[in-house]
Amino acid sequence: MKDSSKGDAEPAPAEPRHVTLATALREAISRGDFSPGERLPPERDLAERFDASRTTVRLALSALKSQGLIGSGQGQGTYVRKARPIRVMAMDQDRRARRAANNAATFNAEIAGGIGRQRITSVDCVFATEETARWLAVPEGTELLARRRVMLVDEEPYQLGDSYYIHELVRETAIAREESVEEDVLAVLEQANGRPIAYFVDELSFRMPTPDEATTLRLDPGVCVVRVLRIAYDGDDRPIEAFDQLMAGDKHVLVYKVPAE
Repeated sequence: MKDSSKGDAEPAPAEPRHVTLATALREAISRGDFSPGERLPPERDLAERFDASRTTVRLALSALKSQGLIGSGQGQGTYVRKARPIRVMAMDQDRRARRAANNAATFNAEIAGGIGRQRITSVDCVFATEETARWLAVPEGTELLARRRVMLVDEEPYQLGDSYYIHELVRETAIAREESVEEDVLAVLEQANGRPIAYFVDELSFRMPTPDEATTLRLDPGVCVVRVLRIAYDGDDRPIEAFDQLMAGDKHVLVYKVPAE
């Protein structure tokens, strides 16, 4: 008697044609057949090249757009995206010795081979929300100073950064002015606080951008953002800065050096 449990396995269902085509195009991009910024052939040429229908080609291209590999625009056709990621030494970027050695804003110090700058969008007094109150360990409604900016590399937006401080602590400092701080912001903060920053705590989360965020950061469909919340504490474990940073997911590589002890 034949054991039905050991019968021939059913063949796996065939992969949809547009998935196969998307994989072939992705591999071609990875091999360098299409360079960053280069336009892909028109749909009709791709259909002939891969013996596929125009509908199949459109579905494959849509899949690659959702993965952030290609983009499109009026007058530009469909092209390979040319995001140039920067490496962020996340554990080291705010160390006091590194800030002093670079004598520049933390973000600017991360840029290699490009020109980095920060565009201040606003510096305002705001009242602490439930979230910002938790970050700075103050009651809701406490008056805070919010310092917001866009970080750019070669005039391409890479990050959004909102810093929050207790207003009373920084209101007489350069931090409260709507202009770039010539000296190290964290050094100004330490001077205002009367004691040095002892440590930072980071919280990382990943999500899709809001429409406004996608527009400001010029993100193509399917590209996520990385939210890095860094809170600075003094020696009394008191938070004195909350830096809410939003990074374009395809423009950054976060590097962490973790001691083995």
